[in-house]
Amino acid sequence: MKSFLLQELTRLILPFSLLMAVSLLIKGHNLPGGGFVAGLAVAVAGILGFTAYGSKRFQERLRFTPEKFALIGGVMVLFSLFFPVFLGYPPLTQAHAEVGFPPLRVALHSALFFDVGVALCVAGGLTTAARALWATRQQKEEDA
Repeated sequence: MKSFLLQELTRLILPFSLLMAVSLLIKGHNLPGGGFVAGLAVAVAGILGFTAYGSKRFQERLRFTPEKFALIGGVMVLFSLFFPVFLGYPPLTQAHAEVGFPPLRVALHSALFFDVGVALCVAGGLTTAARALWATRQQKEEDA
């Protein structure tokens, strides 16, 4: 069942949902939020997208499948786990640096790399699971 109203609302809601996810991801190191919550927001956006437009049409608009997002996120998490070990530090040791000139300085943390990996894992995994459940439901409706 396709709804014109749902499709139009999704077109409006989807960009704001992704912006909220980015905001949660960036602020998450020092404030409530982080990779897991940002991944949940992206997964909800993905689920809303394929619910409104259908799995095939929504998948055609993505450059990568949700499975690839989860895989890339897993590699990022493992990299952030083992990279400090190669440098002689304990696993998950974090580093930080300030970039920029005095009026515009930005603090960067290596924990952000880990959080991006977690966000990609959560978003890709949940979207893949929801899409599989959606396809199973549609298959049962077609068989009935």
